[in-house]
Amino acid sequence: MKAKKINYSIEEPCHEDWNQMKPEAKGRFCSSCSKTVVDFSNMSDFSIVSYLEGKKNESVCGRFRPEQMEKTYVLTKWNHSFSFDLKAVALGLALTTFSAVHVNAQVTPIDTTQVIYQEPLDGMVSVREFYDHTDEKFTGGRILLDGKGYDLVTIQLMDVSGSVISTTSPDKDGKFKIPLDWSKSKDPVSLVISGQGLISHALYFDQKESIKDMKITLYNEEIMLKGNVISR
Repeated sequence: MKAKKINYSIEEPCHEDWNQMKPEAKGRFCSSCSKTVVDFSNMSDFSIVSYLEGKKNESVCGRFRPEQMEKTYVLTKWNHSFSFDLKAVALGLALTTFSAVHVNAQVTPIDTTQVIYQEPLDGMVSVREFYDHTDEKFTGGRILLDGKGYDLVTIQLMDVSGSVISTTSPDKDGKFKIPLDWSKSKDPVSLVISGQGLISHALYFDQKESIKDMKITLYNEEIMLKGNVISR
């Protein structure tokens, strides 16, 4: 069972007049970009994720209320070859559990004597996905320098506090494998690769779709001269 967390955002809000667009079944047609702007503002959380996951390989323009952009949507996948197609939507929660949580857990009290209204956001929908790796038993990959495998480095598995959990080195081809134990009180969060004359590199697990078969390219450290400047 894997959990995928998704944030939806609109990077560049559209400034076209919604009221001037031609109404359609799913929203309104924007003549400026010749496509439908989907009205998500009255959709449920499940409907929003169902629609956007079904269109994940397409660009989608949408209209949202600001609070809909402040949520992290969580999908728990019961099968590895998960796809949010119409069949899966029809089966609903039998295949997938779903929830949505606000990014900010702390709620600021609002003066109830004021009437607050925020215009919905219109524009192209951007998606950020991050995955739960806690069923992985190891992480590994290949260290490269100038396009070739490189073994003169130290690879450290670090926890959230920056403490070293375990250390390894790659073989002569730059390949390495290091065990993961997610049952520790402090979960492993990153790999730190370092070597003499090289720029150290840190890889954080929540920034990668996969933590296996990684190709990690290292670069030579720039030589810098330090000291008093003498003019001749």
